[in-house]
Amino acid sequence: MKYGHRIAELRERKGMTQEELSASIGISRAALSHYEKNRRKPDYETLNRLADLFQVSIDYLLGRRDAPRASAEPETNLSEP
Repeated sequence: MKYGHRIAELRERKGMTQEELSASIGISRAALSHYEKNRRKPDYETLNRLADLFQVSIDYLLGRRDAPRASAEPETNLSEP
């Protein structure tokens, strides 16, 4: 699932309009609309605000993970053989 669809889905689940969400994270409604339609990519700060607001990981927003939150498993040290 692309990031725009995830953002729209999370917004709708929370019962927010585009106007409400955009105001709460400090962007224009037009910018949010572009993100939701996959026309533009949100910058790092916007991704952080969205992840914090929806309590999900940035990886989930970007479609890199299917689980909304990072697992509690310890990270693997990639430098060890």
